[in-house]
Amino acid sequence: MQAYMWWWIFAAVLVGVELTSGTFYLLVYGVAAAVAGVAAWLGAGIVVQLLTAAAIAVVGTLALRHWKCSTAHPESTVEDMDIGQTVHIDSWQDGHGQVKYRGALWDAEAESAGVDSTRPLIIRAVKGNTLVLGN
Repeated sequence: MQAYMWWWIFAAVLVGVELTSGTFYLLVYGVAAAVAGVAAWLGAGIVVQLLTAAAIAVVGTLALRHWKCSTAHPESTVEDMDIGQTVHIDSWQDGHGQVKYRGALWDAEAESAGVDSTRPLIIRAVKGNTLVLGN
């Protein structure tokens, strides 16, 4: 069997396994193997084939890492959606209490000693199941 056929079989296996993982890394390596197969089909030597596969794999891996880092926002969580929302006081005393938010009672604490509970309270942070409130 010709070398290009081995490369293309290897590429098909990598892409097939990628379909079960969903990470895209094996897809990059599958593309690298397929391009190395094209190089072999065009008559390139084994060294050129390996260098072609390695170069595409490295460039593809770096591009994929850059894309994943630019689209991932670890600081963005479900709790961030709550920040800035107004709550209704159920009971409040000495900077602690319970507030109604999203149809449930939540424990709450004041952001600082200067928080005025007579004015609307806004969620400033979330600590576990306690809302940190401020004006």
